[in-house]
Parts: sequence; structure tokens; C-alpha cells
Amino acid sequence: MELGAIALVLAEGGQSSGLGINGAFFISQLISFGIVFLLLWKWGFPAITNIMDKRQAIIREGIENAERAKRDLTEANERAEQILVEARRQSQETIERAAKNAQQEANRIIEDAQARAEQITQQQIARIQQEANRARAELSREIVTLSIEAAGRVISKSVDSRDNRRLVEEFVAASDQSRNN
Repeated sequence: MELGAIALVLAEGGQSSGLGINGAFFISQLISFGIVFLLLWKWGFPAITNIMDKRQAIIREGIENAERAKRDLTEANERAEQILVEARRQSQETIERAAKNAQQEANRIIEDAQARAEQITQQQIARIQQEANRARAELSREIVTLSIEAAGRVISKSVDSRDNRRLVEEFVAASDQSRNN
């Protein structure tokens, strides 16, 4: 307060110079400025500096967090790309294995079908041979019977049919063997 009174007295008693500056008023303003500057220096600037330091720390932390997030995102993208490459490789291997297994299974099925067809063919050949043998035997019996009947008519007498049958069967068997060779 005393400074304010001094400034007031100087302001009232001072004279103005030719430039329109009142010396006492100027000094009182200079003292007021000094007091305000000292108060700001003591309490204002440290508070403002402290707030600015905190704000700067928050901004720095935000930038660091953003950079860390960017690095994490880049790393995550790289890991995701690696996982995709590995998944593609595994899927390609799985497809190749499946194709190989399918080809093996197809080959096995074809081999089984060919073996079964060969077996059926052999069975049919055996059946045909049996039928042919049966037909030959039937035909041989018919020939023997006809031959005996024809011979009996030619001779006009009945001879022992068992002996005749045996002789004709031997003749037919001999002729069958000569035809097969």
C-alpha cells in the first residue's frame, strides 16, 4: 500500500515534459509493473511452467502411445500375414495330401475292380467250360445212343447193349481226344 501512496504522490506532484510523459506517473507505473512482475515470477510463472510441463508430458506420452500403437499394429499385421502364409501353406499341403490320397484310393478301387472283373471272367470261363463239357458229355451220350440204335437196326438183332455201349463210348472218347489235340 505504501508503494501505491508513493506512486500517487509522485503522480500529483510530477510535471509533464515536452513529450507528454509524466515522470512521476511513469515511475509509479514502473513500480507497479515491477511488483506485478515479481508476483508473477514468484507464483505465476512457476504455476504456468508447471502446467505447460504437465501438458508437454501428456502430449509426449500421447505421441509415445501413438508410436507404440503404430508399432504394435505393424507387428500385428506382420504376425497376421505370417499366419495367413502359414495357413495357405498348410491348406496347400492338405489339398495335396487329399489329392494324393484320392488318387491312391482311385487306384485301389480300379485295381479291386480289375481283380474282381478278372475273377468274374475266370468264373465265367470255368462255367462255360463246365457247360461245354456237360454239353459234350450229353452229346456223346446222344451219339452213343443213336449209334447203338442205328447199328441195331442195321444188324437187326439185338446184341448185348452194355458191351455195345462200352465200345461206342470208347470210340467217341478216342475221337474227342483226337479232335482236342
